[in-house]
Amino acid sequence: MIRKIITFFIGLLILGATFASVFFAALTYRANEQIGIKSYIFQINDAAGLRVGALQDINDISAIDLRNKLITKYVSEYFKVIPSDKNVINRPILRKLSTQTAYNQWLNSEAKTISKMSDKNMFRIVRVIDNGIMSVDKPADYDYYNSDIIKPIFYEVHYITETWPDSNIMGIEPVVEQGILYLQAQFKPGIFKNIDIKKHLENGGNPVELFIFRVTRIGNENN
Repeated sequence: MIRKIITFFIGLLILGATFASVFFAALTYRANEQIGIKSYIFQINDAAGLRVGALQDINDISAIDLRNKLITKYVSEYFKVIPSDKNVINRPILRKLSTQTAYNQWLNSEAKTISKMSDKNMFRIVRVIDNGIMSVDKPADYDYYNSDIIKPIFYEVHYITETWPDSNIMGIEPVVEQGILYLQAQFKPGIFKNIDIKKHLENGGNPVELFIFRVTRIGNENN
């Protein structure tokens, strides 16, 4: 009799254990069904100026503001260093915004520095200083909107670079340096008329390439 009672309780324990196993397995399955992956965009130093802003109508942007935005984008492409970049010279935006002369100047100068830095696993970003873009030789009466001939103008661009010597060490402080880049550019507010805008964007082209802006030379009038 006692043996039957013990056997009965053992059976209940086994049944309970089996039920618990099924219950927790079901919970695990339901939890897996509800797992989601949330993506986040991180920005260095929480810099509000680097955030993507609201879309703007080109007609609401002044010529100077538009010019400065394009120059800032160019300088960013000109100096940025990506760790272990296997193809440093593959910079379509820089290529599109440069004449062959200006692009060759980059290839023979800063591109070599970038290649060495990238091989050392370094990371570098650049930002143009507020009010740091100044025209050097723009005539006082030159009008960006109404000039029939788009005059090449030299600009003095003041910038700051932040360089991380090793991108794998999160706690390391960047090396901050200031510099000046002289460049000559042709600019007129507006978009090239011979470009199919819809096709360009559908093919993944960058909108900045649509604007009438080309850097013709790197360096000031004396070099």
